[in-house]
Amino acid sequence: MNRSPRPEPPREAPLIEAARKQKRLTVREAAKQARVSEAGWRQIVSGAESLGGGTYREVKAKAETLARIAQVVGITSDQLARVGREDAAAALEEITPEPEPTPSYSPPVDAVYAIMAALPPDAQAEVIRRLGHMGLAARPEEGGTEHQHRRTG
Repeated sequence: MNRSPRPEPPREAPLIEAARKQKRLTVREAAKQARVSEAGWRQIVSGAESLGGGTYREVKAKAETLARIAQVVGITSDQLARVGREDAAAALEEITPEPEPTPSYSPPVDAVYAIMAALPPDAQAEVIRRLGHMGLAARPEEGGTEHQHRRTG
């Protein structure tokens, strides 16, 4: 019988498996989340498909498929690029949403915001009206409050 040697696992295989185990996902769970069959996942990670009788065919994941797998297990596009899968890295960047910018407020501002958010809308409007009356509700682009401008300039 004509046997073909089993192909070597792809360079991304150890990365995928380590990340999957770190997330404590079974192959079944991870494959389902990535919209890949369990057999497909195993073939992608092993780099081979058994054709029976000791013969194998090399398997290389499509960029889009590998990007979905990477997204499920938390692999970054930089990590994919480092193992030579720039195509999958680009595909991952396309399917990964941009993170929402997180405003960097100080703890006192966060506390005031939390208090304001707990107030009913009419009470919020009254607080804002009173701050405006005191000159403390100036727009940020003015570089300070109206009250400060009257005192300094």
